[in-house]
Amino acid sequence: MKLLIISKNLLDQKDAQSQQSLAFIEALQEVFERIDVITAKTTDSDLNRLNHLETKNVKLYSLPAQWVSSGSNIIEKVKRKLHRNLMAAFSTKWAKIAGNLANDLNRKKNYSAIITIGLPIESHMAGLRLKEKSKWIAHFSDPWPESIMPKPYSDYSIPVINRLQKNVVQKTIDQAKLVSFTCTQSRSLFSAHYKINVNKTYITPHTAPPPITPLKRSDGDFIITHAGSLSRERFFPELFYAIKKLPKESKVIVQFIGYVHPVAQQLVEMLEIQHRVVFIGQLSKVDTIHRLRESDALLLIEAKMEIYPFLPSKLADYSALGLPIYAITGKKSASAQILNSYYGNYTSTYSVASITKVLQEISTSRHNRNENSIYTVFDKRLTQKTINHAIARIE
Repeated sequence: MKLLIISKNLLDQKDAQSQQSLAFIEALQEVFERIDVITAKTTDSDLNRLNHLETKNVKLYSLPAQWVSSGSNIIEKVKRKLHRNLMAAFSTKWAKIAGNLANDLNRKKNYSAIITIGLPIESHMAGLRLKEKSKWIAHFSDPWPESIMPKPYSDYSIPVINRLQKNVVQKTIDQAKLVSFTCTQSRSLFSAHYKINVNKTYITPHTAPPPITPLKRSDGDFIITHAGSLSRERFFPELFYAIKKLPKESKVIVQFIGYVHPVAQQLVEMLEIQHRVVFIGQLSKVDTIHRLRESDALLLIEAKMEIYPFLPSKLADYSALGLPIYAITGKKSASAQILNSYYGNYTSTYSVASITKVLQEISTSRHNRNENSIYTVFDKRLTQKTINHAIARIE
């Protein structure tokens, strides 16, 4: 079988969704004779990092593209938001070229399926240009647009542009042969905002990287690590007040790798808990994995929301280490449902008391490593099986 994948942001491996696209492609390398990937060109170094893909049965077609600026001041942030949203409302030059290339490749190679991975929505825009849509599988890694997301993610949505974006999503749902979501909660949110034939949908959970062996440390601390951005949406003060309430003899140290909301740093100083909270900053992927391997447990934080329509890709990444995972999330979230099914993994809501309780329990448990891993939920074999079933439905 031959497969075509359209994933605009694949080469930008700083992006979590791009990392998931890569894990997805690597999982399918083992079951497809050939995989062609249409993506957007970033830098030569980005392309070189993925050279290993083309040594096997994958060919990358990286097309010139316009990218959103990365400035950090308020004006740049506003410009970036407008630019990003406009690119998701009107077909970009990259989407047009990608769609035309997909048609040319399909004529020559007669793919078993063509999968578009969004976000960004531009990948689906390329799919809308396909001439043979009977092979098209549209995968939504997250809900879109921002206006259908729960607060705080919809706080700054732009009504007129969101209406245009919803039109693009509805066309994608209507015209694709099959539509895939990462979890049932995400599909339910889409169903509340779009007309969807549920019979043409299915669930494709994220794909975990290969298993990673944890490292032992000689100190007596209990280190729990959060990797990734602690953004405005994910920051909430109760976490730090809960850390403050830990007993003096507790060995818990919470470390954060990546961007941390400035208010979190100020709060740690105000509460005088610098001995329990460590902000490490941005690290390379190699150094991040090393820090995770040295940890005793891993921390997942979801924003406080009325509903939980996401399955964080971080959960799949964490699962590769076989360490206990503590998730601060909603009771009915996909993360809670998965973690609560496995002994040795922990969840809580956002109250100070519940967070302190779990931090105490996880740090004193005798089942700290490789205990009933959730890895099987994200195993690449499940991804392979799911896609094989989807292609059988197309044929």
